[in-house]
Amino acid sequence: MGHAPSTVQRLVDAYQDILVSDGERTATLDAIALRAGVSKGGLTYHFKSKDELTAALFDRLRALVDEDLAVMRAEPAQAATYYVKSSLDVESPLERCNMAVTRLAQGVHPDANELLAECRTQWFTVLMDAVGNEDMVHLVMLLGDGIYFNASLTGTGAMPEETDPATIDRIIGLIGTIDF
Repeated sequence: MGHAPSTVQRLVDAYQDILVSDGERTATLDAIALRAGVSKGGLTYHFKSKDELTAALFDRLRALVDEDLAVMRAEPAQAATYYVKSSLDVESPLERCNMAVTRLAQGVHPDANELLAECRTQWFTVLMDAVGNEDMVHLVMLLGDGIYFNASLTGTGAMPEETDPATIDRIIGLIGTIDF
């Protein structure tokens, strides 16, 4: 039996969920408080402004990326495979948080753009340490991006075979045959 999420966690969850599902314009303090099941006063008790809430969302993304990087560092020989395969899980906490920050980056938040670039640089560095070939790392990252994009389109006309785990396994196998 788990513990109920704290009010702070519920508020950040609500902000993230609204950003992902409805975009930044609908992520008002009133909407966030309502989604989290707290009063607006309860929200402002924990977060004095939306900027503070955004900072908490950014901290969440940093923590989730750090966890992801730790998995990759623990098994460097599997880092590229892990990166590609994890791109299929569009509903993971990492991917949902990443999408929320991406929504902010699409708006007027240059700090969100900088954070996303920082995260990609960290993934690149870990993959470079594991793979040792810059072009291969770019290929792996772009492949992961494409898989994520197509997986997020499921049900909207995407080609399901492109995100079938068996297809991904065959593609990963092909990468090993490329001679750079």
